[in-house]
Amino acid sequence: MSGQAQGGLFGSPASLAAGAAGACSALCMLWALRGLPLGGLLLWATPLPLLLAGLSFGARAAAYAAAAAGLAMLLLGPLLGFAIHAVAFGLPAALLVALATAGSRLRLSLPLAALGLWPLAALLLLAAFVPDLEGAMREAVEMGVQRMGLDLPEGMIVQVAQVKAAAAGFWLVVVMVLNALLAQLLLRRWGLAGWETPSLSEARLPGWYLPLPALAFGAWLALGGAVALSALLILLVPLFLLGVLSVHARARGKRALLAGFWVLMLVFLQVMAPLMVGLGLYEQIRRRAAPPQT
Repeated sequence: MSGQAQGGLFGSPASLAAGAAGACSALCMLWALRGLPLGGLLLWATPLPLLLAGLSFGARAAAYAAAAAGLAMLLLGPLLGFAIHAVAFGLPAALLVALATAGSRLRLSLPLAALGLWPLAALLLLAAFVPDLEGAMREAVEMGVQRMGLDLPEGMIVQVAQVKAAAAGFWLVVVMVLNALLAQLLLRRWGLAGWETPSLSEARLPGWYLPLPALAFGAWLALGGAVALSALLILLVPLFLLGVLSVHARARGKRALLAGFWVLMLVFLQVMAPLMVGLGLYEQIRRRAAPPQT
């Protein structure tokens, strides 16, 4: 679905969809920033309108929608809100759509890699602007603990601060993936999906991605610190997702098995997450000789 139409800017369905999507995305963000009812829920739905426009009309519509949302945030919200929307939702949504829609079917390889590189870039950008990022993370953890009325040992606070940035990146990736899945599901139900949904079994990372976690691991061993550790954990997120997709592909149609899997994920995440990373790595290496299916 190209979304091209005659009649100028306001006569194009793609342009109208992009404008409406940008306005809805900015509204969700502004609603949350002002602390209005259900603001927390709407915050995590902020990328959904952008993805709906992009997965229906293409990368250009997603870019226009992200630009419209950014302009609305710049005019109506605080500068910090504009920056958060751009880095956490607007730019990554447009990037993922551009990588996924280059063909007649949705591509999974490059978007999976981007789910590791995008939060890594955000982390490095934040580290460049905040020289003592580890100290800032520690202060944020201590403040959160005080507000909850908890009394955690100093060692535990240090450990949480070490992985706080990685946890934030992981959550943003999960939010983006869930919104993308919901967007494609809604568009298919409405008959507006512009691209065919690929099989989960086709998911795999590009070959050049695998050395990156190894390099991050070496940097962490050499330098240490919260930034290096968070960079390593963030780069492992696509392998985690690959493992989860592999489980779903193998257990397709077995609802009881999938329900048990997600119960284990929610209750024993610290154990299941490394297992999913290992499974994702196994799936990637097992199919390394086959040409990537996009």
